[in-house]
Amino acid sequence: MFKRWYVRLALLAVIVALLMIPLGLFFFQRLEVSDQDRVIRYLPFLSPLRATEVPFRIPTPLATASLDFSVLLTPDALLQTPTPTASPTPLSQAVRVAFQSDPTATLMPPPPLPSATPAPIWSPIPTSFRIRGLQWEPQKFNNCGPANLVQAMRYYNWRDPQDMVASALKPNQQDKNVSPSELAGYVNTRTNGILRAITRTGGDMALVRQLVANSFIVILETGFYDPDTPQQGWIGHYLTIIAYDDAVGRLYKLDTYKGETNESYAVLDELWSHFNREYIVVYQPTREAELMAILGDNWDVDYNRRYTLDRAREMAVARPENPFAWFNMGSSFTALGRYAEAALAFDRAFSLAEPIPYRMLWYQFTPYEAYYRSGSYQQVIGLAESVIETSKGHVEEAFYYRGIARAALGMWAEAQEDLTAAVKFNPNYTAAVQALSLVRVGQLP
Repeated sequence: MFKRWYVRLALLAVIVALLMIPLGLFFFQRLEVSDQDRVIRYLPFLSPLRATEVPFRIPTPLATASLDFSVLLTPDALLQTPTPTASPTPLSQAVRVAFQSDPTATLMPPPPLPSATPAPIWSPIPTSFRIRGLQWEPQKFNNCGPANLVQAMRYYNWRDPQDMVASALKPNQQDKNVSPSELAGYVNTRTNGILRAITRTGGDMALVRQLVANSFIVILETGFYDPDTPQQGWIGHYLTIIAYDDAVGRLYKLDTYKGETNESYAVLDELWSHFNREYIVVYQPTREAELMAILGDNWDVDYNRRYTLDRAREMAVARPENPFAWFNMGSSFTALGRYAEAALAFDRAFSLAEPIPYRMLWYQFTPYEAYYRSGSYQQVIGLAESVIETSKGHVEEAFYYRGIARAALGMWAEAQEDLTAAVKFNPNYTAAVQALSLVRVGQLP
């Protein structure tokens, strides 16, 4: 009797295994190529089944050859002083809105802090410095942003695990992107006022070194080419900076994908420029005045946007065929609400011989905003559809922007379908939730 049941159990196990193999292959073959590469690292026998990377280019805007892009290169001459009508405000006074995924979250009452932005105060720093006590957090699937945030918060003894951070920031594990503002929002609403975070753009190596030398935890958003899997091409990536050494000209970083790595100042700065040199600083409120002193005028958000625009202009003048320079100009114009100029800059970025990586629009959404606000609804729809195709529908912002563009064209049913998809993918996506409620009653978002 025992032998008979043993045979039956073994037969059942074989049947289950035979059923699971095709099911596993079914899901593997539907992963995005870069995700297949991650699986192959642990299951190398699957490499023959890896999909071939499909060449893809972001749709080129129409009639760009006749446009005069040189008008965008004239400096605004606005960087003499910060905006006088809106004096810089410490974050403790500015951040009052709870993070979108937790409407009940509140900040603790802040201590009194300076009310004006000082000029940059950069004390002499050593030629090399390492922040001690940072621990590597290996990222789980699609968890680059949350894992880097865990590294930063853990330095200050805040122990939210990676799964908790990820579930708040990206309820759907397939989500390709968590933005810097979302990462900062988590810190500012989930740590009970014990920690704070800011995001700024237009950084440089000197600023990064100054922050590190003063033991501020800084996270960079950069482009990334994995030398171990070059076939996967360009992707976006976060890096937590832990040290620098001027003698060899290198920054040292905790890469949640590869552990501690290092890169030359020049190479890392070039990769950082793909994201308008955006950075996140996680810090303790008691040190906010020190951080304000280091950032100087760039503590003021409006000034920082105009400063970043000038840096992007300089890059475009020096390297007019560099698509990232024009993309950064478009992002900066968008941040300033200058949508027509932004759309023109994006036209240039998308029409150059060197293409913008198609995955760029998985992480940065300023082109959608610029084209939408300037009335180029078909361009918004074209960009969104390209992202929906390449990401296999795992970027909810693409559905959101296609939805509001369709609403603007009077395509109400299609708009509602897109916005429903965005909300279903990420119920914490406040803009999509609000837009869906308006579209359902025939109102434009």
